[in-house]
Amino acid sequence: MAYDKMNEYIDTIFQVYIMVVNMTRDSTNKNSKLKYISLVIYNYLIKLAKDNEFDLTKLNSTANNEKLYINLVPFFEYIAHNNIELYDFSKIEESDMDVNDAADVERFVLSHIYYLTQ
Repeated sequence: MAYDKMNEYIDTIFQVYIMVVNMTRDSTNKNSKLKYISLVIYNYLIKLAKDNEFDLTKLNSTANNEKLYINLVPFFEYIAHNNIELYDFSKIEESDMDVNDAADVERFVLSHIYYLTQ
């Protein structure tokens, strides 16, 4: 069964992407790892939009000086609906993820989103 709140889920991923991009602009967080994570989230967002024929121009980005509101309910519902088990980054091994497996890549991205939003 398809996830019936895909538009809300895509919006949540977009808002998280904006949050991470804003974090990379902060002078205290200008590290390359965070920039790469933002790129991975961006690529995931583009794939979601393409696979679900969603027009990303319909999403509202929050200006840098406005408070960002992220509704994580669709994120957690999506994870529960698809029975996705997030990675524990303190225990992950290189062999735990196959970069050629879309499910592993999605799990990796969602794990980063979870840790960044907590």
